[in-house]
This record gives sequence, structure tokens and C-alpha cells, in this order.
Amino acid sequence: MTRIGQAASRLGDLLVAPFGDHAGWALAGASVGFGLAALLLFKVATPQRRLARERGQLVGRLYEAALYQTSLPVILRVQRGVLVANLRYLACALPAVAALVVPLVLVLPQLEARLGRRPLAVGEAALVAAALPGEVRATLTADRGVAVEAGPVRDAARGELVWRVRATAPGAHHLRLDAGGPALDLAVPVAVAGLPALTSARQRTALEQLLRDPAGTALPATSRVTRFAVALPPRDLRFAGVAVPWLVAFTVLSLAAGLLLRRSLRVEI
Repeated sequence: MTRIGQAASRLGDLLVAPFGDHAGWALAGASVGFGLAALLLFKVATPQRRLARERGQLVGRLYEAALYQTSLPVILRVQRGVLVANLRYLACALPAVAALVVPLVLVLPQLEARLGRRPLAVGEAALVAAALPGEVRATLTADRGVAVEAGPVRDAARGELVWRVRATAPGAHHLRLDAGGPALDLAVPVAVAGLPALTSARQRTALEQLLRDPAGTALPATSRVTRFAVALPPRDLRFAGVAVPWLVAFTVLSLAAGLLLRRSLRVEI
């Protein structure tokens, strides 16, 4: 699992490295790159000639359904033909859809770590939470660049201890949680340049860490803490002056890139 995470992190670095601090351009470049890769994977994973034939059959059935609407038996026969043609088309496309799940699962958490959140600014506060049993006491300490201002306060509904910390100096700082077992470390970036992969939480298992927060490391198996997190602020991405969630922009741009490039690459969809 660690090797998979390291490979995915290198891929994430390659996607955003050429764009420096420009998150919007990094998102656009990553979206186009993923759209191109997904298009080529779709071409390799599907029987292209059969897919084109089945798509033509489906379009013909849809025209037939629009034309013949005068007799119930005819309508039922045509609708059955549309359903069969649609299932055949989906059967051709399904291998590619299944193959696309793997890169999506690996790429999206990497982009979230770089484009979904940002480092704290100097003077900005954030909440830190540790999920652990109610009878366990915990102490939170921090580097000189981060001050622990308040807490802990127990959130009984979520089973967490919560502190408030404030960034006081730029740098890659660390929090240290002592809950009676091995001390736990969590990075807190403050005014860090570029688009580094940021971790907002350490998870219980390596698989959960890879899928939810790949920049961090999973908690030790012996720790009584099941989650150790800092609430980093979301990154503000704007296109034409409008704030857009990065996942929405990524979906739209990658789909648009695939549709625009499919004819030049001769890919049947």
C-alpha cells in the first residue's frame, strides 16, 4: 500500500509541478492531462469497431422510437429494441469504465491534497481534533511557528478532543499529540509556497489514508487514537471571477478535453 501511495504522489507532483503557485492553471493542466489519458485508455479497453456499430444501432432505434408512436404494440417493440441496443452499447463500454476507476481513485485524492486545501496564513487559526476513547487524556504541543490557544474541549457526539491553534510564523511546522501511547506527529504548513501535497488528517488504516489523505501516514496500529486531524482552509479557486469547487472544474474540463480530442485521436465513444 505504501508503494502505491508513493507512486500516486509522484504522479500528483508531475501533474502540478509545471504550474508553480498557480492553482487554477494546475487544475486546468491536470484536467486536460487526465482527459487525454482517459481517452486513450478508453480506446485501448474497448472494441472500437463494435462500439461504433452498437452506437449506430442505438441511434437508429432512438430515431425509430421518435417516428413510430401510433400503435401500442409497435411502441412496445421499438422500446424493447432501444433497451437491447442500449445494453449492447453499455456492454462494449463497460470494460473501459471499470478500467477508469483505478486512476480516478488514485488521482482524485492527490488533487484534493494539492488543490482542495491550502496552508494556513500567518495569524490564521484552525481547529485540531483527535478521536479517542472518553477516558483517555491527551496533550497537544506545537512547534514555535504554531501556538496552541485553547482546549482541549470534548465533542461527545463525535468522540473527539478539540483544540484551537494559531499560525505565528511561516514554515512547515508540526503538532505533537501525547495520548498515553506513542506520540503522534501531524504537519501544519504555514504560508508555504507552491502547491505541495497537504495532509489534513492521519487515518486509522493505510488503505483509508491512501484514499482519503494520501499525503499523510496512517496511525500506528497500537495507538488508541483513531483519527488526528487539522482543519486546513479550502483553497479558493476562481475562473472568470467565479469561485468554483475544484472537483466540479476538474470534471467539466476533463470531459471537455476528451470530447474535443476524440476526433483527432480517432476514438469512438
